[in-house]
Amino acid sequence: MKIAIATNDREHIAKRTGRASEYAIYTIENGKVTDVQYEENQHHHDDDHDRSEGNHRQVEGFGHGHGDHNRQGEGHGNGRGNHQHHTHTHHHHHEEEKEEEEHSHDEVVEQLKDIDMFLIRAVGKYLRQDLINGNIPFELVKGEKIDDIVQDYLKKIS
Repeated sequence: MKIAIATNDREHIAKRTGRASEYAIYTIENGKVTDVQYEENQHHHDDDHDRSEGNHRQVEGFGHGHGDHNRQGEGHGNGRGNHQHHTHTHHHHHEEEKEEEEHSHDEVVEQLKDIDMFLIRAVGKYLRQDLINGNIPFELVKGEKIDDIVQDYLKKIS
């Protein structure tokens, strides 16, 4: 049996499944883990979001966050309410609307086609539909540590 879990650090399950940097692929024999391989996520997003959790890339104190412009690391300026002009690229959200119309996770489905179970923390509507259409079995799980999630799943199916 093979179980896949999306991860960014090889210890915790990724909060954003489709944007995870890699998949931990666990081989299970006789109810025990016999091997773990890590495969880079082949699904790429060509935007400026952090692959780890979908956050905008920022340098602390300088960035174009959304929300309170007086909080450290968010908004324009130096994080102390002072507005300092500097050059940066804005992320335009109409690109996300276009992405939704064309959004596909074919790479994920192809990469996980030999998996018996994909354990995930959350799943968006597009990834959910692509997993269903691709006959990739998945289950929503609780917890954060991958080792605990795998052990809980093995207890459940034994």
